[in-house]
Amino acid sequence: MTVVLTAARRAAAIGLCVAATLAAPFAALPAAAAAGADLYITVTPRDGGAHSMRLTCDPDAGIYPRPREACKALHEVNGYFRDLNVNPGPCPLIWDPIEVEVNGHWYGRPNPYYQEFPNPCVMERKLGPVV
Repeated sequence: MTVVLTAARRAAAIGLCVAATLAAPFAALPAAAAAGADLYITVTPRDGGAHSMRLTCDPDAGIYPRPREACKALHEVNGYFRDLNVNPGPCPLIWDPIEVEVNGHWYGRPNPYYQEFPNPCVMERKLGPVV
């Protein structure tokens, strides 16, 4: 009888582990994760000297020079970096490439972004206070 109970307990334990593993992806996001934005922004000039910043929205903060302005610009496009066009206008035709990479989430939605700009002027006109 002891062998039967031990086997039954093992089968029940394995069944619970399998159920927990299968249910994990369907668990709801914690309220804190969906509450605001948490973005890591890296700007890399072609000649090196990359710098990274952390921006949070709601509350507008982070290790960031202008969090209120950046969050306001992102709220206007619902967090879609590609839709930003903060200050359209001309820039010099100088080839001085600069890359921008963003990782993190925007109100619970993954929000990756990557773009190489021909020069810092084009980057700043497109992304404004976000960079």
